[in-house]
This record gives sequence, structure tokens and C-alpha cells, in this order.
Amino acid sequence: MSIASVEQHIIDTAKARFGNRLKAVESLPADWDEDTFRRILRLAPGLFVVFGGGPRDTTVDDGLVINARWGLMAVTAHASGELAQRHGDSREIGAYEIIEICTQLFHQHVVPGEDQMLCTDVQNLFSGAVEKQGASLYGAEFELRMSIAPDETGGATLDDFKTFNDKFDLAPADGQAEAEDHVELPQ
Repeated sequence: MSIASVEQHIIDTAKARFGNRLKAVESLPADWDEDTFRRILRLAPGLFVVFGGGPRDTTVDDGLVINARWGLMAVTAHASGELAQRHGDSREIGAYEIIEICTQLFHQHVVPGEDQMLCTDVQNLFSGAVEKQGASLYGAEFELRMSIAPDETGGATLDDFKTFNDKFDLAPADGQAEAEDHVELPQ
């Protein structure tokens, strides 16, 4: 199973369990910046899946197997304050409940075609920046022994096209395009 397939399985499983109690269940990159954090705050309460990589399992001789780390991040932002962010209230789920549900749901959860997920850590990811934004952030980390294989289901393909336009914003990320291409392809 591919990394993308495992990630989608985790998202689908969480969405089925939480129903409409969360605004978002999505994946995020491992490295967050201020823009990422602002985006997830708009989606609070939410659950965000992060693939954290993992070391190769050297006990396996055939095929590539890793001990993958998967993080689940619960984000809440109650207007009622930090206690409601953690505990929830009559209108919105709290960060504690999200993390408790996730650890129960995914600890020893078997990913189809792979092994079972094991909860290895639960953390309060509090920081001054999180508090200033009026949010609570908690994480649960899981380990999953999984094979690394490309998704052979066909994935997204690029259809035929006649014109290609692109703008390149190179570092530093200032929002200004440093290069622009326009290519007309013969048909």
C-alpha cells in the first residue's frame, strides 16, 4: 500500500467515526509554518494527519519496509476560553475528546494490506503562539510497520492539453513570480 493510500485510509476511518463533529479531517505536511497554522485554526475543531517518515526495517530482506510514524493532531479554538478548548462544551468537541477517540480508534487498528497501528505517544503541543491564537493543539503518534510501494491503482493522470502556463515563485516566498512560461504544443 502506498503512503498516500495509508494516509487516505486514516482520514476516511476518522471521518466515519467523527461524522459532523469536526469541521475538517485532512492531511498536512510534517513541517508547519504560520500560514499552515492559520489555515488549520479556520478549520477548528479539526483532526490533521501527518506522515512523519520512519526508519527502514532492516530485519526484512525482501522488499522495502519502514516503521512509519503517523501523527494525528487535534486542534480546537473555542471562543469560551482554554477550558472549553480542552474539554469541549455543549456545542463543540474539545481537544481531549478528539485525542481520546483517536487513540482508542487507531491503537491496534489494522490497516488493510499492512500491519496494525500502535500508539506510541500522546502530547500537549502547547506553545505561546498556539495560546495567542486562542487554540489548543494535542497530538497522538502512531507507529505502523508498512511496505513502501507506489500506488498501482492508476492514480491521477495528465490528460492531453494544448497550452501550458506556469508561474514560478522561487525563494524567498514573497508572492512575486520570478519566472513565467507559456508553451504551445503541436497537435
